[in-house]
Amino acid sequence: MKKYKWGILAPGKMAAKFTKGIRILDKAELYAVGSRDLQRAKKFAEEFGFKKYYGSYEELAADHDLDIVYIASPHSYHKEHSLLCLRNGRNVICEKALQLILVKSKK
Repeated sequence: MKKYKWGILAPGKMAAKFTKGIRILDKAELYAVGSRDLQRAKKFAEEFGFKKYYGSYEELAADHDLDIVYIASPHSYHKEHSLLCLRNGRNVICEKALQLILVKSKK
């Protein structure tokens, strides 16, 4: 059975609540945490059992082994952080509304 490698962008209270939920899923692997502060990422990773931690959101998004990222940053950064992950080929879960401009592809 494939396990999906989860990442958390911005460890905080909501990220902790979300992590408590996903860690009980059979197909979920707590894989990586990204924070603007390496020590905060390390502390969160150790507390919840993540395998990796990064001191920037860019490093997290660039991890090619990561399957899906939960965006837990403040609402005003959801668009920016979601796009960062999407541009790096990551699947994203972002619970709050964000305004995106959709561009029709040229065919």
